[in-house]
Amino acid sequence: MAGIVASLPEQLLEGSRAAERTHIEAGEANRVFIAGMGGSAIAGDIFVSWAADRIKLGMEVVRGYALPPTAGERDILVAVSYSGETEETLSAVSAGVKTGCRIVAITSGGRLEALCRGRGDLVIRVPPGLPPRGAFGYLFGALPSVAEDWVYGDLGNELERAAAHLTRLRPEFLPERPVKSNPAKTLALKLRNKTPIIYGAPPYGPVATRWKTQCNENAEVLAWASQFPEADHNEIVGWGGDPNARRFLPILIRDKDETPEMRRRLDATREIMERTTTLHEVRDRGETLLSRMLGTLFLGDFVSVYLAVLRGVDPTPVKPITDLKKKLAR
Repeated sequence: MAGIVASLPEQLLEGSRAAERTHIEAGEANRVFIAGMGGSAIAGDIFVSWAADRIKLGMEVVRGYALPPTAGERDILVAVSYSGETEETLSAVSAGVKTGCRIVAITSGGRLEALCRGRGDLVIRVPPGLPPRGAFGYLFGALPSVAEDWVYGDLGNELERAAAHLTRLRPEFLPERPVKSNPAKTLALKLRNKTPIIYGAPPYGPVATRWKTQCNENAEVLAWASQFPEADHNEIVGWGGDPNARRFLPILIRDKDETPEMRRRLDATREIMERTTTLHEVRDRGETLLSRMLGTLFLGDFVSVYLAVLRGVDPTPVKPITDLKKKLAR
């Protein structure tokens, strides 16, 4: 899994190339639905969060079997399923067919590819053979090209700059880098006997969720993610009064371009949390927002792999998910 995680910069660029000349014109479209689950859906979450202030159309990520009841022929459905076999996404595509949505699929094959090719829908095919969470770069990298007509600005250029930033960061996270100069190993050691709770303020909420799910799947640990400012209206009380607080390690994702209001809020929240537990902050040094978002994600992916190693866990298989899918297929 460490090798898969390390390939993120190349995946981003290859995903972008796979989607060249496959964008759907916005035309008179009202909304875009990005349907997916798990490691496939997180690509949509991060894309929407990153591009939120430049999106021309309404855009939302759909997790589940159905599209919103108002979906119709003036809407666009982007179906993201790495395996092409995700039953919820296939069901959402069937709903999109019935309502007349324009459909584009991002997948490595399976029934999703067969269905969409049979209908003449656009299909962006990415390389097969990976666990879905390990194919994030391919799936995310395709979205700026697909969405070229739905957003303002040159997202492709920003993606290339982000990939270059990750390439520069990578040596700091690799297994051969010693602990004292490897931030991913250092944080994994802090988490060895702690439960992580990852916090992100907009637009980092989905990045915090990615950290959580990577810890869940790669390291086989419970982990949680939460977002500011909402967490300051409920969770903060627990940090001030729960005697079990020291069992957890809160990880705060910070950004150099935080608004003054958010900066004051996060600084104050940190002070309260540190009364009952230790805390770790993550700050990426990338020049662009996407570089920092993906740099933070990149770090989290490596942390989850090293945490798996510390726990004696193989970070690649996800037996509980496989078992559940088999039971549902009976």
